[in-house]
Amino acid sequence: MYQHTNHGAVSVFIPTYFFLISLSMFTMSNVSGQIPPYSWGFYHRAEPLMDAHPHDYFHATGEQMPFSGIGAFSLHPRSILPKALFHLYAFHDDITHLINGHSAVLRLQTAVKSNHERPVQQTSSIEFRIGEVSHPLGLEEQACVIQNVESTRKIGSSTILPSQRGLSISVQKQGKSGIEQDGMLDAMHIFSERRTGLMGQALNEWYPRIGIGNAQPLEHLQLGSKFTFHAGGASRIGDNLYFDMHEQKSKRIIYGAASSIGMHQGSIILSNALPGAISDPVNFEWGDLHTLRGIEIDSYNGMSIGKRYPQATLDIMSRTSDEQSGAIRIQNSNHSTLLYLTSHGSLGIYNAQPKERVHIGETFTIHAGGASVLGDNVYVDTVAKSIKPGRTASLMFQDGMIQLANTDSNAANTHISYRSLPFHENTVRGLIIENKQGHCGIGTISPKARLDILASPLDTISPALRVATIDQEAFFTVNGQGNVGIGIPDPKHMLQVAGNVMIGKQWNEAPECSSSENKLIVDGAIIAKELLITSDYWADEVFEDSYQLMTLHELEQYIKTNKHLPDVPTESEIHHTGMNVSKVMVALLRKIEELTLHILTLNKDISRMNTIIDTLPFND
Repeated sequence: MYQHTNHGAVSVFIPTYFFLISLSMFTMSNVSGQIPPYSWGFYHRAEPLMDAHPHDYFHATGEQMPFSGIGAFSLHPRSILPKALFHLYAFHDDITHLINGHSAVLRLQTAVKSNHERPVQQTSSIEFRIGEVSHPLGLEEQACVIQNVESTRKIGSSTILPSQRGLSISVQKQGKSGIEQDGMLDAMHIFSERRTGLMGQALNEWYPRIGIGNAQPLEHLQLGSKFTFHAGGASRIGDNLYFDMHEQKSKRIIYGAASSIGMHQGSIILSNALPGAISDPVNFEWGDLHTLRGIEIDSYNGMSIGKRYPQATLDIMSRTSDEQSGAIRIQNSNHSTLLYLTSHGSLGIYNAQPKERVHIGETFTIHAGGASVLGDNVYVDTVAKSIKPGRTASLMFQDGMIQLANTDSNAANTHISYRSLPFHENTVRGLIIENKQGHCGIGTISPKARLDILASPLDTISPALRVATIDQEAFFTVNGQGNVGIGIPDPKHMLQVAGNVMIGKQWNEAPECSSSENKLIVDGAIIAKELLITSDYWADEVFEDSYQLMTLHELEQYIKTNKHLPDVPTESEIHHTGMNVSKVMVALLRKIEELTLHILTLNKDISRMNTIIDTLPFND
């Protein structure tokens, strides 16, 4: 049913039910004691006029200047015809043709009287439903509800003031059957909450609250049960953490750990706290279990990890000083440890369990305690110990002393002694430079000379000192018995030399001195109680029957000619080439033997002569 009326040149159709709605609202307003303004009403245009003037519209109250409409508005630039099923529009055209009117307002208001200072809360809401109102099976669903909410707080003995006011948006849950009975889900709640003082007095401070998926948001913005955003004093995003504006403290939402990122006065703090009880206060000062700790980026000093107020570009504080806990760890994509720094100050490089100040790989360590030590398979645990079974080696600096040392095979965690005990396998032995005289000791910790070597007297295999070529040809060897070999790997005497030896400064240019057969060259006198010369030749052939003995006449002629005995070096030869003792001794022996033969011959001749003389007559 429609009513038809004419107003000027414009024909307007008004549905009866819109008129009834308008009348009903007008009646309710009268019942509540409030008369609507002159400009209230509904209008409708079934067939919009493209060239209509804004003043040519029917108004429910009998006046023009419409403020609201139902239907589809025209697209004409100056038209205020409805463009949607429900459209609010405010328009005022003054002589300057400038818009200077009211804003379009949708007003939902309850008007229940109250004896209190403020009206009693009654919900005003907008519902969004799906389905026919008069469906025979009643298949109609409430999809969404937007409604105002309010809670109160009692102040003193009688005064009641609202503590929260806001807007709640609920949507239908997605149940299995998809019907209204599945219930509504709190989608968003927007509040303003009034702060109270420590004694409960009302303060004129209101804080906004927005909850998404949360009907009682504790923060400016809260998503779900624990995720919050705070924009007061210090901007912060938190998990299980909110700022209680009444007590002015950060607290936990539920039991458990808390974490946040805060931005305040140019500083950024990434932090967390260990688990605590519900509403436990969470402190931003480092030091206890309820303390937030993490990363702080300071606008002036740098960045800190595990502490506040960085004192360096990167300032890191470990939670404990326990050597079993870590301060820094760097791993690769295979979870292999590249660098690990313990809270005790031990650094591991390619080692996740460093035993030393610096521990590189499996066995190489650097100790900077009482004695600075670089070691392989050795670390200092109050005392020196081996890391794993096997031998150890180390370089130690202590009190101005330097010690290069190693041990024989040890068991894991075996105590290593730095006392030199040659027969003890766990004793470190090697090279030491003491701090007073700079004496260097090998095998001894108390060297008494610039180089002091302590050898094992029972060690007949390993020499005390050895110098050799790359081909293991020994140049110089001193064995455990103290024998020295030059060119001899295993000397059998106190000094054994393979080759020629020269004593003195002045070199003799004689060819014999350069001969490899002459093993000892001495520039000077030799004093000896005994001299033993061995020779492969001696002059005993003089006494052989086949020996051709030079006659005395031949000898006399040779001496007159050569001015020296046969086979005996001349003075000139001795001066230039020296005297070969062995050859001279053989030559002299030959001459003695020859003289002996001459004497024996002469003796025989003399005996025969004496016999003849004895027979002469003058002897009578």
